[in-house]
Amino acid sequence: MMEGINALVFSTADNPFYKLSVSKYAPECVVLDADGTVLAIINRTNKKDDVLQLTYGDDFRDPDLKINDDKKIRIALSAVKKPGISIFLLIRELDTTGKPVKDSDFDRAWFRISNEETNQTLDYSLISKVDKPEDYQPTFVKEGDEEGTAHPNPLTYLHGRIYLDESNNWAFESLKKVFQQKDQPNLVQTLSTLYGKTMEEVSE
Repeated sequence: MMEGINALVFSTADNPFYKLSVSKYAPECVVLDADGTVLAIINRTNKKDDVLQLTYGDDFRDPDLKINDDKKIRIALSAVKKPGISIFLLIRELDTTGKPVKDSDFDRAWFRISNEETNQTLDYSLISKVDKPEDYQPTFVKEGDEEGTAHPNPLTYLHGRIYLDESNNWAFESLKKVFQQKDQPNLVQTLSTLYGKTMEEVSE
């Protein structure tokens, strides 16, 4: 999948055919070393890593294109040299509480991986087609809180990971998992711990 590709783009679109006034989804990349160490997190608040050459961008829609993305992270594959490094591809759900939107506004929302040079889509998913947890509710009450105290329960979609294997070839693993805030308040730490443990077991 990655042969001959110099840079990937991981992107989201609230609606790929026209720009909505309110945004609901944003990409995030978490780069983990083989031992689970977090090397970089790229998202709306941390937009660039010069060493690993990941860059976050938005507000770049081209009116001449039929299909557009709203937000993207550019990933320069050549900047990663060490086998075992993985880049986990997350989509964060943003809070739209009190904003002028309807759930149906985002029926066409998607996330995708594409070749930066050709804009060819390599893998994508419609967010509406990814199953949510059975017990999902948009708010939740934390244990120990007073009755009636509700907290936002945003979802985080784990699209998959790209990784550099022992032969120095890039590969993609599709995961398409969904996590809710109440169950995974620190998802990055969970991924870090699980990945480090898994890689340790593989190397034994």
